[in-house]
Parts: sequence; structure tokens; C-alpha cells
Amino acid sequence: MKEKNYSLDKQTKRDIGAALWQIRYEKHLYIKNVAAKTELPARIIEGMELGKFIQYGALRRLAEFYEKRIKITFE
Repeated sequence: MKEKNYSLDKQTKRDIGAALWQIRYEKHLYIKNVAAKTELPARIIEGMELGKFIQYGALRRLAEFYEKRIKITFE
């Protein structure tokens, strides 16, 4: 089943992607290792980290794997 793509602005996608990359970098993990452990395609992880798109199901799975909570704030 294909996930709906809710539109986020470019900066928000970049911010989320940068946060995902930072977490992976700090944990010294390669994309291929994260892909294997989360059962997400490496291209999805890479695309999200680059801020090209955000898939909410994949974001949730990555947050669980990284043992992080997703927090949304309005400024």
C-alpha cells in the first residue's frame, strides 16, 4: 500500500533530513546498516536525509530504531 505524500515545505524537509543524518552520523552507522536493521530501502533513507521527501511511516520506523521521539513544535 502506497503512503500518502502530505506536502511539507522544502525547508521543513531539509530540517528533518539534516536531523536524521546527524543522528546516524553520531551513532557511526552506514545507510546500508540502517536499511538492513529497519527493513527500509537505502534509497528511502538517503532521500529523506537529503530532504527530497519525507515518508511518515519510514520516519516513525527510523525514530524507533534510533530510540528517538518525534517532536513537532510551532513557532
